[in-house]
Amino acid sequence: MSSQFNYTVAPHLEEFAVPFPTFRAANPKYAHFVGGGLIFSRTAVPGDRGIKNGIEGEKQPFRLLLLQRAFEDSYGGHWEGPGGSCDPEDETLLDGVAREIFEEAGLHVSRFVELIAKDEWAKLRPDRVDIVVKYTFLVEVHEAKPVISGDGHDESRLPANKLDNGTVIPGLETSWEHRIKLDPAEHRAFEWVTEEEIRQGEEDDSGKFKSFANQGKTMLDAFQMLRERPLLA
Repeated sequence: MSSQFNYTVAPHLEEFAVPFPTFRAANPKYAHFVGGGLIFSRTAVPGDRGIKNGIEGEKQPFRLLLLQRAFEDSYGGHWEGPGGSCDPEDETLLDGVAREIFEEAGLHVSRFVELIAKDEWAKLRPDRVDIVVKYTFLVEVHEAKPVISGDGHDESRLPANKLDNGTVIPGLETSWEHRIKLDPAEHRAFEWVTEEEIRQGEEDDSGKFKSFANQGKTMLDAFQMLRERPLLA
C-alpha cells in the first residue's frame, strides 16, 4: 500500500513499489522514467458510440479510456492512455503513475493489476544520448467500484450505476465513465474505445483513434490479455 495513494499492488508487481531512488539505482541504464495506466470499462451505457443493445445477460465488450492530446502539444490530436513522467518527488514509480492518472483524468487508482509493456527509446541531448523507459500498467480505479447507498446515489450525489451484485442499471446517462476530468493544457477530449476501433486507428488511414510510438500495440496487447485471463474484477 502506498503512503500517499490508496491503492494495492499485485504481488508480482512489488518490484515497482520500492522507493523511487532505489528503483532508479537498480536501473542505471535509464535517465528518464515514464509511467502509464490503461483503464477499462465494461459498463453498457445506452447511446454510447459503437455499443449495441445485446441479449440480456450478454457481456459488453471491454472499452479502453483514451485521451486526445492537445493540438498545441507534440503529437497533437493523437490518442493515448493517461500517464507521464515520474518525478523525483514521487515516492515510488507507481505513485508517479497514480499521480499522472489523477492529474490527467481525475481518476484514483485502486489497484495495479499487470504490467502490459516496457518500452525504451533514445532522447538526443546536445552532449549525450539519454535512454528513456516507459512502463505501462493495467490498473483499476476506485470510481469504477459498485457504489450503493440507501437512496441510490454515490458520495458525489450522482446516481450509482451498478447494483451490489455488479449488474449495470440500464438507462443511466451519468456514470463514472462520463465524469473524466481533463487537464486542458494536455488533453482536449476523451473517449471509451473498443479494440476494433483501436485496430482501425493502427491499420486504416480512415480510423479515428490514431496513436503514436508503440502505444497502439500496447493497447491491443492489453485487450488480448483480458481475453486470455480474467484480470479485472
